[in-house]
Amino acid sequence: MSCNNVNTTGSTTPSSAEIDFYLAVAKGDFTGYSNVSKFGINPTVGSGGFESMWEGSNLYPWPTANATLSVVSASANDASGGTGARTVEIQGLDSSWNLLTETVTMNGTTPVVTTGSFLRVFRARVVTAGSLKSNAAQITMSSGGTALAYISYDTIGMGQTLMAVYTIPAGKTGYIINLNVSSSKDSEHRFRFMTRDNAVTDAAWNVKEYMSARGGFSSWRKYAINKVTEKTDIDLQVISNSTSAASGGFELILIDN
Repeated sequence: MSCNNVNTTGSTTPSSAEIDFYLAVAKGDFTGYSNVSKFGINPTVGSGGFESMWEGSNLYPWPTANATLSVVSASANDASGGTGARTVEIQGLDSSWNLLTETVTMNGTTPVVTTGSFLRVFRARVVTAGSLKSNAAQITMSSGGTALAYISYDTIGMGQTLMAVYTIPAGKTGYIINLNVSSSKDSEHRFRFMTRDNAVTDAAWNVKEYMSARGGFSSWRKYAINKVTEKTDIDLQVISNSTSAASGGFELILIDN
């Protein structure tokens, strides 16, 4: 990925042609095209090392094999007849790196196991809920005791994961069109955009973008569009010189190969 970036927090904005194109993709007007928006938060970034932009406040534990997921809430109210989350949809990839989506019925603090076997998990959301209209407490999706996704709970339930990680499905190529980062404190934060091409045996992580920022919000529109091949993991990471919260994300267009 090159560094021909424009900070869109200034006067530079997408052209009307760009807006029309992205809207058409989102509407499904183009066969073989789709859009992906990934956004996450790390609530307690520290100085001990880079951490992924997700609720786990550590480097994301990328799975090495596909497995079923255990889905459980910290509240009994997240259940089929409860006031909180009743059903949850999980999005990821199967053992062949193809898209896999499954909806499970919650059972409160009793774990529910998926029927599908997930190699990757990159999003989950509450589909149906009781009177709270969202999750009543944190919902955790794990494999072998390792948490792979959270639907967190703040003042009200978030209703979906906040994780800026993604993997390009088999048979598709991704094109990054935007990166954004922000932090809660006016202190030095370093952000890095990492990728790993799993089509290669013993694949290594490579940094594709490196950014430093202090407090507030910054966004980079990628006018030199950057290609990310199938089966490639994407991980937006952050480190700070003082404990703070940081958020960030990226947008990409997927095109069928």
